[in-house]
Amino acid sequence: MANVQRTKKQDTVKDLEQFFTNAKVAVVADVSGLTVAELTKLRRLLDGQQSKVRVAKNTLVKIATKESDFASIEGLTKGPSAVVVGYDDPVQAAKTTLQYFSELKKGTIRGGVLEGRTISEKEVKGLAKLPSKEVLLSQIMSGLDSGASGIVGALSGLMRDIAYLTEEVAKKNNAA
Repeated sequence: MANVQRTKKQDTVKDLEQFFTNAKVAVVADVSGLTVAELTKLRRLLDGQQSKVRVAKNTLVKIATKESDFASIEGLTKGPSAVVVGYDDPVQAAKTTLQYFSELKKGTIRGGVLEGRTISEKEVKGLAKLPSKEVLLSQIMSGLDSGASGIVGALSGLMRDIAYLTEEVAKKNNAA
């Protein structure tokens, strides 16, 4: 019986290690008071956004993250915890989780881990307020486009001034 339990725990640790592989951010939430249906809805919301949520024993999460960028998660996993990870856009995982908890008026954020550094609840909320990756990329492209338009306008104005100056010099030389 003890061997079966040990094997189950080892399998869970392997699953958790895989869960954290390629993640950009991990947000730890206190999920006490949430029903299974509410957690399932959060899971579905996150699935469409390259994010996932897992509820597991805190000691198994600590073991699974021990030798990874998420090792500092150990200080955040106390009590009933869910870990939300974002694989593509770190902002979206935090934003979706916070919005959902706000709608439910249940659940709280304890903190998170971003790029190997522990971040506080306040920093997770700040992260959630940032624009998504797609919005940032479109803003950058817009800025590059307007910058290029400005350069084109400046160069065409310079060319026009040179042409005008050349024309005036030619008129003076013809008049003399």
